[in-house]
Amino acid sequence: MKAITPQETVKILQDILDIDQRKIGIEYLRALAKNIAQILEFKYVFIGHALEPDKQKVETDVVWAGTDYFDNFEYELKNTPCENVLSGKRVCIYPDSIVEQFPEDTLLAEMGVESYIGAPVLTVDGKLSGILVLLDDGPIEDAELLTAIVDFLASRVGTEIERYYMAENLKRLVVERTTELEQSNRDLKLALSEIKVLQGIIPICSHCKKVRDDRGFWQQVESYIAKHSKASFSHGVCPQCFDEVYSDLLKNLENK
Repeated sequence: MKAITPQETVKILQDILDIDQRKIGIEYLRALAKNIAQILEFKYVFIGHALEPDKQKVETDVVWAGTDYFDNFEYELKNTPCENVLSGKRVCIYPDSIVEQFPEDTLLAEMGVESYIGAPVLTVDGKLSGILVLLDDGPIEDAELLTAIVDFLASRVGTEIERYYMAENLKRLVVERTTELEQSNRDLKLALSEIKVLQGIIPICSHCKKVRDDRGFWQQVESYIAKHSKASFSHGVCPQCFDEVYSDLLKNLENK
């Protein structure tokens, strides 16, 4: 990594953040990781998050490795430089000899890494949400300036991640509400399909209670209602009618 002068800083940040604004979420972070690697001349760049509930592992969200993106992976935090980043919530930089300083981190040796910069990714309210890591197979020059740049970029990562998850939560809520509304509409349609409403003036005989239909025929009220609605009838006798109709029968039975 060549030395970076303070005069170049603004231009460097502009170039790194020169990303199609239509990209959001992971697509934006992929483009950002690639720009960081190519412009700051680091071989590896990855963005990840600590796994719940104990946060003893990191899972990557985006990995740039050399000339292309690499598959995401998980790794243990213990005895790695990332452990210091996530526990201290500050940028950690190791300009050289990173493998010798963390001999138990075998991944560093496998990657042939010489130098390391790690920055915590925080939410707006200061909560830890992830980590931004830059690694290279050569030593770091101008560590102080690079620390400031990476710290700034980590804050940009945090903003994008928070925006992404807010958008995802909003999408989830919209899907849930849409599903609920569709179910309510289905229930309503089903209920309406099972209902026939009688309305208007129904001509009924005041004596026998038959109903005249639209063709002029008189029919029992049960037949009329059954034809024009989903209702059905079960027949019985009310107490008053029972006394009127069956009173003589009851008296005969009582006299026997």
